[in-house]
Amino acid sequence: MGVAALVALVTGCSAELDPVESSLTWEEAKASAQSTAREIIALIPQEDVVVVNQNATGTLFSCDDTRHRWHGTATVEIASGIDLDSAIKNVERQLNGVLDGRGEFAVTNRLDFFGDYAVMAKSATTQEAYLLGHWEANSIIIDSWSECFTLPEGTYPGGSF
Repeated sequence: MGVAALVALVTGCSAELDPVESSLTWEEAKASAQSTAREIIALIPQEDVVVVNQNATGTLFSCDDTRHRWHGTATVEIASGIDLDSAIKNVERQLNGVLDGRGEFAVTNRLDFFGDYAVMAKSATTQEAYLLGHWEANSIIIDSWSECFTLPEGTYPGGSF
């Protein structure tokens, strides 16, 4: 599970950015992150995709003392014989087209803890982020973190959202 090592990288970096005020609800933030994940998945050639499983719920992570962001995952099982590094690099080349008009995103890549290729797209303005990496033998996982938002007064941030 090479992506797990990069999750700490994304969630641990949130304090370095200045808060950007947003009237976004958690439901809107979640819907936007899930929609973008589906757009990213659509960059994988359909003939290479066996099945897509996008989790219906996710969890919340803190952005700062008052705001949170929604985190969810989608797993894309890829047909046997397809090189996952090549598939992820192909998506990476197309990511800017999906993210155009959504803020200032930096798209970076690296080898994860296990030596597998991984790609991160992170907004410098909203903390929204997407991480693509290997999962089991024939799967790509896409972790999504939404734009930061403020929960309604009295809403407990634990559990599933």
